[in-house]
Amino acid sequence: MGRVRRGAAGWLVSLAAVGCSGGGGAQSQAEAAARDSAKAIADSAKAEESSKTLRVTNVMIGKHIGEGNRVTEPTFQFAAKETVYVSIGTVGSPEKAALSAHFSNQKGELVDSAAKTIQPKGRENTELHAVRAKGWTPGTYRITVYADGDSVDSKTFAVQK
Repeated sequence: MGRVRRGAAGWLVSLAAVGCSGGGGAQSQAEAAARDSAKAIADSAKAEESSKTLRVTNVMIGKHIGEGNRVTEPTFQFAAKETVYVSIGTVGSPEKAALSAHFSNQKGELVDSAAKTIQPKGRENTELHAVRAKGWTPGTYRITVYADGDSVDSKTFAVQK
């Protein structure tokens, strides 16, 4: 009888080992799910990039613009004689789109603006900027960004004395 118990125990251990090695099924299901998820994300990104509707993905302000019209020195603090750069990230491929930035003082008065008409192809960044010939008056300012006339984002910055 001791032999039967050992045999049954051995058989259970073997069955468990086969079940564990067959765990590749669960692993392959997880791998398939990950592949499907990655494909869905890629398909969604392609659809977004080829869409005829432009979407603003981000707006950054700073002191310098670099490669790809991206802000290389982001900040919300400027000196009176500095240029304020705005980088507008977009996705979509409409025939054309109008981007603009309005710079207003703390009283809400428009003190400067910049605009560009673009013909985007997928994901890209557009640079707009403002500089005051006599310098910015110290205080707080608001940049409001528009895409095709609709307000899409705003940022606040300060000019120091």
